[in-house]
Amino acid sequence: MTSTRLPVHQAAPQLIQRESVAAFCAHMEQQLGRHDCLTFTSFLARTALRLPDKIALAYDGRYYSYRELVQAIAGVSDHLRATHGVDKGDRVALLLDNSDLYVIWYLAILAMGAVAVPLNIKLTTRELSFMLADSGSSLLLSEKKFSATLDALVQDLGDRCEVALVTPTTQPTPRPSDLQNTDVPLTADAAIYYTSGTTGQPKGVVHTHRSLIAGALQGLLGWEYWQEWVVNLATTPLFHIANHTVFLPSLCAGGTLVIDTFKVDKIFGLIERHKTTYFFAVPSMLLMMLQSPRRTEHDLSCVTKVVFGAAPMPAHRLKAVQEMFPNAALVHGMGQTECCGTTLTLPSEHAFAKAGSVGIAIPGTEIRIVDSADQELPPGEVGELVTRGPNVMRHYLGRPDATAEALRGGWLHTGDLGYRDDEGYVFLVDRKKDMIIRGGENIYSTEIEQVLTMHPDIAAAAVIGINNEVFGEEVQACLVAHEGARQLSLQEIQAHCEQHLAKFKLPVAVHYIGVMPQTATGKIQKGELRTMLMSEQRGAQQHD
Repeated sequence: MTSTRLPVHQAAPQLIQRESVAAFCAHMEQQLGRHDCLTFTSFLARTALRLPDKIALAYDGRYYSYRELVQAIAGVSDHLRATHGVDKGDRVALLLDNSDLYVIWYLAILAMGAVAVPLNIKLTTRELSFMLADSGSSLLLSEKKFSATLDALVQDLGDRCEVALVTPTTQPTPRPSDLQNTDVPLTADAAIYYTSGTTGQPKGVVHTHRSLIAGALQGLLGWEYWQEWVVNLATTPLFHIANHTVFLPSLCAGGTLVIDTFKVDKIFGLIERHKTTYFFAVPSMLLMMLQSPRRTEHDLSCVTKVVFGAAPMPAHRLKAVQEMFPNAALVHGMGQTECCGTTLTLPSEHAFAKAGSVGIAIPGTEIRIVDSADQELPPGEVGELVTRGPNVMRHYLGRPDATAEALRGGWLHTGDLGYRDDEGYVFLVDRKKDMIIRGGENIYSTEIEQVLTMHPDIAAAAVIGINNEVFGEEVQACLVAHEGARQLSLQEIQAHCEQHLAKFKLPVAVHYIGVMPQTATGKIQKGELRTMLMSEQRGAQQHD
């Protein structure tokens, strides 16, 4: 990997100093009370001793106080043990949509010392079969809406994995409990989250109770929502690791977690009805909300914090987001499954002064920008982002070589390319695997995508490299047009880009598609785009 010097962003706010790894770990150990045995669920359940009658969880007219939530979790743990024979260390998979039941059953698995395996509900039978087999799951919890998928899985897995349905009408009987008494080590495996598989076969990321607790505490600080009065609306998928750094920490703070599923015409009413104070979204969600005429029909003044991550946010749309949420501070950030969902966040006070940056290391972590020899680079030099802290995974399940590569030198190598400016704020330019090298020049797809989405007729853009005999690679743009907008010609696209980019970065090919393939959290799947284009090219060649 060659390093490239980028313009250092000029005078802006001074770097905010956040807590070091050593100081954070000392504070965390103090909060844990020197417990050697503690589950993530037990840690959250402490709030019930302090606020037993406060509403903790809400979904579709069902409400749970903190006391009732803990009792429901305890009842499900008893059921899993008595009915399904689940024991400590057993892997239990969840194929469940967003609801109160997801939270209860997930936390019940962790409470009893079993290992939860959250599954993406949008995956195919083949993909789910791989994850169930790879994780060694002995039980799959799901619901009737996925019956067709479940039938196929039963045929594929046979008796290797029991399937059980979770329904609101057959919930196990709650029982009194504070969930504090446990013989599960703090360092025991708690959950296996599978990577999105954008670069090949998904890998199982193993987190311990300690790393999940660290991620929750860091999330409260980094995403700026540690107050008891927080009302957090969760509409992105709960099966994603972001649940641990964005949503579940609400229960640690003593706030209220409201759960639903994102639908652009429904979201405004949900925010107004529940008096939401904290709202997390991926950028594509916010952009869809901006395009909806219903945004002016509801009072969104209750929202005091809007946070976004998982994909780049076009910097030129920040003002419109601020206007939609007039009383909200904006927080941008990024993270990975391997580091419990968050690595960096941009403090809200610098949302506009440092627009485009993903921020600084969250409390309790360290970051570096390094070259291919893992040597730290100076400001302005592009290299790989690496991080370390108590929120980092234990390992990849059954992948010792991949683990050693990802955690070499004691640092998690994220695969993200970026640089720090003179104030220490990080700007990402690409994924390491997505960087295009044209005639020896490094081209970062994110930069071109930002320019493309500045055009009023372009709703979404993804840039990939295509082979070229002379230059090695050239730039191809895959575009989604705004509804009602026409498809621009290559010449029009190049003319637009030429106003903002050097000529060697201009797309040489443009391909329009109806919908951009994305992961559950809004990350564009460039591998799927490449496969789609190759398939279309083969079809065209056969037709000729």
